[in-house]
Amino acid sequence: MAVATNENIGNDTSSFKGSFEHLLDDKGRVSLPADFRQVLFQKKINSVVITNFISDGARCLDGFALDDWKIFEAKLKSKSRFDPQIRKLENFYLARAIECSVDNAGRINIPQQLRTYAGFEKKIVFTAALHGFRIWDSRVWELIFRESETALLENPALFNTVDL
Repeated sequence: MAVATNENIGNDTSSFKGSFEHLLDDKGRVSLPADFRQVLFQKKINSVVITNFISDGARCLDGFALDDWKIFEAKLKSKSRFDPQIRKLENFYLARAIECSVDNAGRINIPQQLRTYAGFEKKIVFTAALHGFRIWDSRVWELIFRESETALLENPALFNTVDL
């Protein structure tokens, strides 16, 4: 695993960035943002893994490039299988994880149980995250974004304790 240094941080194009609004079709297919597909292309990967997630008290989906998911699984396998926190994580997070191939049209198919869990209607938003990406119903994303923005407006020093 490569370690980021000052010399190569600016050259790292292998992470997801930005936010993108897309429409789900009736079968649950959605176009993966072109910028996200480019990340997968650079990694020579044609699938993502998505699963249910909760962020800031709201339901959404968490997504990973397949190689990043495998790293995550390897880290989990190094933990005790008898740890109750690990079991809860397995029951909530791993049990619904699914690998989604990107088709020739650049789409993934989000299974019904995950669409229902995240409350998806038609418009969804893909957002970058540190370890992958998230997929939100657009109404929920707007609320989460506004809450974050309001917190920052009320406390401009909000991120001072983030150690970068």
